[in-house]
Amino acid sequence: MPKLYDLLMVGLFSFGLFPNLLTSGAYAQETGREIKIVATDYPPHIIAAEEGGMDLDILRAVFDDMGYKSTVSFVPTKRALAMVNQGEADVAVPVFYQDDRDGYYTSDAIIDYKPTVFTLNRYDYVLDDLSSLSEHRVVTFVGAGGYFGSKFTKAVNNAVSYNEINNVNAMPELLLMERYSAAVLDENIFYYFYRKENKNRDLSIFDAHAIFPKVAASVGFNNQQLRDSFNQQLAKFCAAGKDQAIIEKYVGATH
Repeated sequence: MPKLYDLLMVGLFSFGLFPNLLTSGAYAQETGREIKIVATDYPPHIIAAEEGGMDLDILRAVFDDMGYKSTVSFVPTKRALAMVNQGEADVAVPVFYQDDRDGYYTSDAIIDYKPTVFTLNRYDYVLDDLSSLSEHRVVTFVGAGGYFGSKFTKAVNNAVSYNEINNVNAMPELLLMERYSAAVLDENIFYYFYRKENKNRDLSIFDAHAIFPKVAASVGFNNQQLRDSFNQQLAKFCAAGKDQAIIEKYVGATH
């Protein structure tokens, strides 16, 4: 499983400019050409073992509505973006912080990643900002210090204890066992692992403190016309609530 820091921050990298090998979305449809997707495994957003996940299911469902078939390959994030730039794939998911340039075009957001601080409800902790973390035993994902920046680092450097772990799937249970008093993780990832065996498992035992900004996850295209058509269909898809239905497939109802 890749580090969340690597997955998000790779969007800040720049890649060379390459010729656009797919002339238009209409060309893809008229020739019966399948859309080639490259994705990076990061459950529940991308689940390679199931060829699914929230981000990937939304992407493929929108393509289905557009009348396109699609195939998917799983590669590291940097490689995925490079493949789109070089015309070796049509789209990459997810992508972050990417500006349009010749041969590369970013879609509207397909889902928001929501870095969140989780605590146990029975303690009624108040977390107004990052400095509140200094009062806690904090657990988070590897690379969080680099991703969240200096204010986060300062807060956790003064925390009662601080630990970054690779096995983020264990975070909900570690919090329940009170090994830590605060867990910092994407909201959907936390709920996915907590509810993996039971989508109706009670969430009220946790308080979710949204003290971080949301991070918009998008799709990277090597063709502008296909991207524009995708954005139009995505808006209809989301307006119908189909994106939320896919999210709830993985984490259950959360609100």
